Amino acid sequence: MANFAGLDIDDGVNVGFNPERLSRIGPAMEQAVTSGHAPGAVTVLARHGRVVHAHATGSLDIEAQDNNLGMDTLFRMYSQSKPVTAAVAMTLFEEGIIFLDDPVSRWIPEFANPRVVGYPQATDRVKGTPIELGGTVAANRDVTIFDLMTMTSGMPFVGRTPSSYQQAIDAAMGGSGFLPWDERVNDPAGTYEDMVLALAMAPLHAQPGEVWNYGSDFDVLSLLLERASGKPLDELFQERIFDPLGMNDSCFYCGEENANRLVTDHMWDLEGNVIVRDPPATAEKVGRGNRKLMSGNGLFGGILSTPHDYARFAQMLLNGGSLDGVQVLGRKTVDLMTANHIGERNVDIAVGPGYGFGLGYAVRKGIEGTFMPGSPGTFGWGGAAGTWFFVDPVEDMWGLFFTHVFGYQFSPEADLMFRFEKLAYEALT
Repeated sequence: MANFAGLDIDDGVNVGFNPERLSRIGPAMEQAVTSGHAPGAVTVLARHGRVVHAHATGSLDIEAQDNNLGMDTLFRMYSQSKPVTAAVAMTLFEEGIIFLDDPVSRWIPEFANPRVVGYPQATDRVKGTPIELGGTVAANRDVTIFDLMTMTSGMPFVGRTPSSYQQAIDAAMGGSGFLPWDERVNDPAGTYEDMVLALAMAPLHAQPGEVWNYGSDFDVLSLLLERASGKPLDELFQERIFDPLGMNDSCFYCGEENANRLVTDHMWDLEGNVIVRDPPATAEKVGRGNRKLMSGNGLFGGILSTPHDYARFAQMLLNGGSLDGVQVLGRKTVDLMTANHIGERNVDIAVGPGYGFGLGYAVRKGIEGTFMPGSPGTFGWGGAAGTWFFVDPVEDMWGLFFTHVFGYQFSPEADLMFRFEKLAYEALT
């Protein structure tokens, strides 16, 4: 039997799919590409350890449409690096090198004695005294690794931190391409470590553990993992995840010889058209590994990976931490990592209603009041260029979606990842 990423290929009948309904996924993706809503799309779906759908359409570069996407295409995963970073962190957790309730300052002293933005209350006003909009109060406690991994640390971030601390925000994110006013893409003034440490120069926007907010948590975690392990991030990812799982193409930087497999980063113009943002010829990701701009949060593109490679990562998670006889994580560690740790609070970006958050993964709390079919306990995450994956332990199923438009999710027309997931569930018998 043929295989995909080491998994058997099935027509779907043997694992509970209606083949006619499965066949609707490919044309839906092709229609979106033909209509200009995406330069290309790759979709992969598996159940019970068998791949039932694998489809690629479109091109690596919208201006060179003869260069077709494939299953060995290198995509910039951006924030979809977080699930891999979380898995790396949990391997150190299993070895007792780090614990989730460790204070971040144990490994990065610059974050000791955190302070929190203190917004003045009306009852605290005293006549003749100024209102200090950038005032701070002491944090109730230290920020922990658990706070970082659940994105409840309150770390400074755009839109949350007062403008009086803009200099620190610029130092932390300037040159990454993520600030709306940033004219430099992948060209920071300092090192990645400098950028992370700049976050310590501004107060938290909320008390630790109080608020879920998408932010720089996994950048701080990335530096912490380097210091705790004594190894650079690329070596750590290679040793803990990529090599054990046979993710042979995944990396932070690729060589010139693989530039022809790297997607061009696209973006939306003001009229809503897809245009080129950053082709491989100018990309940070090609042949510049000496710069070490490696972010487990997703800055600078995060990790590079292929549909083949990420399929192996997804199957490992669904298997409870193992693949092909290699135990990457313990089964109960995966359960801990993919449980909802934020209670009734909701993830307010990238996913629809009804999602909590685990340790690096959005986690579906239920289907009541939501807009999509699915199962409670499904977990996954996406990236800034439109990639997305989900793992459903109830149905023993996972799905991958790839495209390459920076800020894809912020277009009203950009729903392909959810359209794919919807079609996948509708094909179950």
